[in-house]
Amino acid sequence: MAAAADLRTPVVLLTGWLGAGKTTLLNRILAAPAGRRFAVLVNEFGEIGVDQRLVRRVEEDLVELSNGCVCCTVRGDLVAALGRLRRRRLAGLLPRRRFDAVLLETTGVAEPAPLLRTFLVEESIALRYRVATITAVADAAHLDRALAEAAARDQVALADLVLLNKADLTETQALAAAEERLRRLNPLAPIRRCVRAEAPVAEILAERPPRPLPAPPAIGGERHGHGDLETCTLVSEQPLDELRARLWLDACARGLAGELVRWKGFLHLAGRPTAAVLQGTYELYTVEEAGPWPGRPRNEVVFIGRRLDRAALQRGLEAASAESG
Repeated sequence: MAAAADLRTPVVLLTGWLGAGKTTLLNRILAAPAGRRFAVLVNEFGEIGVDQRLVRRVEEDLVELSNGCVCCTVRGDLVAALGRLRRRRLAGLLPRRRFDAVLLETTGVAEPAPLLRTFLVEESIALRYRVATITAVADAAHLDRALAEAAARDQVALADLVLLNKADLTETQALAAAEERLRRLNPLAPIRRCVRAEAPVAEILAERPPRPLPAPPAIGGERHGHGDLETCTLVSEQPLDELRARLWLDACARGLAGELVRWKGFLHLAGRPTAAVLQGTYELYTVEEAGPWPGRPRNEVVFIGRRLDRAALQRGLEAASAESG
């Protein structure tokens, strides 16, 4: 007798350490002519939602879970968001009443095992949603530093597919060594090299066999926290002088105000009608045009790292103002 079809909505998890390229991958999936309809959940670590403003808008329903991470402090919000998606779909309040799958981009510091347990044991979720596949994005240029973090190792270990991103920034011999290290963490998952998260979307969306329930947390409580990572958010209405802004960002990259792991945001550069998007991982960063401002122009930057000196970061931003002496 044939098994009954699983009518639950599939969930595609996109994981990976801070700055690996998850949002770029999410945009690739949304841009692909796959003929599938998605609901999108974007989770960020920090006070300002940067990634959700960089997600390509089609007609997908976007729900942002901000100021925390899916695996711990806002896991309850994840349950609520998925329930809200279902109710809005049934009420015909979504841009597209029917969606074929949910794309969930987790924050870079999320531990995947507790998240998987939520989908498997939270009754209101388990009856209506199922994790179909997990793709982990690994940053080839900073792999050793990323894998020093337990959460990053867990992300790779639980993945069905691993994308070794930023392959263009790494030499061939180092790429081979990176693949070997990833294989030791997860000998079963295919590893695909890619640049700017260009990867076969069909493989990312391909469903995998059901996975076992991850081991429960050890006695004494679930592993929580993300090492000594902290966040600092800066907001300023003053336009920045482009040269001074570059000097400030260069100083940040050199460790002016602490060890940066991930930094991102929007810059209001004097004389430019469009926003500039800042994307930084460790000591590397880029500033690129991001299109028209959705509202009033202002600087919004989130720093994630260790031993952050907020006062020094704030002074640097103020010194970069086009109106400073």
